Amino acid sequence: MGLELLLIDNDKTVMNIYKNLFSEKSMKGKILRIKDDIEKLIKPICNEKFWVEWYGAYDIDPKNLVFWGCVQTDETKERFESNSDLMNNFRLLLDKYDYPEQARKHVHIGFESQETVDRESDGDWYLHFK
Repeated sequence: MGLELLLIDNDKTVMNIYKNLFSEKSMKGKILRIKDDIEKLIKPICNEKFWVEWYGAYDIDPKNLVFWGCVQTDETKERFESNSDLMNNFRLLLDKYDYPEQARKHVHIGFESQETVDRESDGDWYLHFK
């Protein structure tokens, strides 16, 4: 099986190949590994489609980083936001991957729902996060 077939077969494979292009010690490598572990923490407790987005000018200052758990319903968003153990486990990932210590408390980790984006931004995630 060639690389092309792997890329077509599974979006996760694309992400794993992409993640492995970056050293664990590089900022991008740390961020991709944190994102991957956030997904692993959400997957067993989420019974709806979800994904994790991230963005930020972390190369200018590491505190300029945002992670969003994107879920379908407001109910799931509120349930996850109020789950202090889950939110604490997300924060521990910054420690696990040695994200710059002075920036850790500034990194935003939150949730947003498709219902909210539909209601407030006419379904446009880009506009919603802008």
